Amino acid sequence: MNLILNRNFELPADDWYQLAPLGEFPHNGAGITQLIDSDACTRMVAAFENARGQSENFPGLLIDFDHFSLDAEKHSEAAGWITDLQFREGGDSAGLYANIRWSDIGEAAVKGGRYRFLSPVWAKADCEDLGDNRLRPVRLLNAAVTNDPNLKGILPLSNRSPLVRHSPLGDGGFENASSNKKPDLTQEELMKAIVDALLKKLDLPPEADAEVIQSAIENITPPAEVEALLNRAETAETKITDLEKAQLEADADAFLDEYTDVIENRAEVREQFVANRTVTEALFKNLKTPTPQDSASSIQHRDSATRKPLHNRDSKIKATHNRDAQPSGEARAVKIRNRASEIQKTEGVGYTDAFRRAEQEMSEG
Repeated sequence: MNLILNRNFELPADDWYQLAPLGEFPHNGAGITQLIDSDACTRMVAAFENARGQSENFPGLLIDFDHFSLDAEKHSEAAGWITDLQFREGGDSAGLYANIRWSDIGEAAVKGGRYRFLSPVWAKADCEDLGDNRLRPVRLLNAAVTNDPNLKGILPLSNRSPLVRHSPLGDGGFENASSNKKPDLTQEELMKAIVDALLKKLDLPPEADAEVIQSAIENITPPAEVEALLNRAETAETKITDLEKAQLEADADAFLDEYTDVIENRAEVREQFVANRTVTEALFKNLKTPTPQDSASSIQHRDSATRKPLHNRDSKIKATHNRDAQPSGEARAVKIRNRASEIQKTEGVGYTDAFRRAEQEMSEG
């Protein structure tokens, strides 16, 4: 795997690192197989020595971070420089080796274990075509330190992206490594995603056909009408709440009148009745009924209750002990709402149409 460091994060004492072992290595992104043999290594060493001999100030070959130098939008800071190449023969360790002089940041990165792999890079134009989609590299372009190798043994060409891209030299080079970028959706995948989202929004099953989907879309209530319906519903709910409150008040008065001979604090009992009608009614039903043998004070209390003036408060709501009774206005609103829900479910129409039809049925009825 072209490890820079061993398991103890120690650099080789002689500063020589294996760039490429011998063997054949598929490049899935480019659809080729790379042959690294003794001929390839010998010719890459010769090309390096030739380039070094033609320049008095030959800097060496760049080693960057994650092949950023191949992307114009990335920085090209040097992790180090290859100052010499060598072909080593024999055994499992045979292959192309590089002598590397690390930069300050490169040395800190590899010594600290932030990068552990080397990846050689060669341009397609610097490869010998062997036929049957097989290539033999004969010139090293540069290398990189990386942590996401795409192939075992050697990272062919480069190891940044599975996409085929042109190199900065314009000679059809490749990049080939793992990438976190999500692939673009096909037209079919995009349409499926849109349809799935629409079905979820319309609360329809995945097997809904085009006719059902179109009908559901046509029955979508416009925002302005939805707001108007919500306002009407809110008004109706307020009216129902007011009616229920008035009914409870009337029932409380009737309850106090019924048990007036055993109630000492009407205000307190009234408050208890309004807060918890069920418990208050149950409590008073279990009270002992007064008899003629009661004490004189009880008799006097009954006489004073008998002489109590009649209650003549004007009220539009009759006092009743039937807690399930509802004013006619409330009953109508509830019936319309229930009927609208029934029409919507059984006939599959929008809530607006269902609400109007329910109102019309109630008016005709």
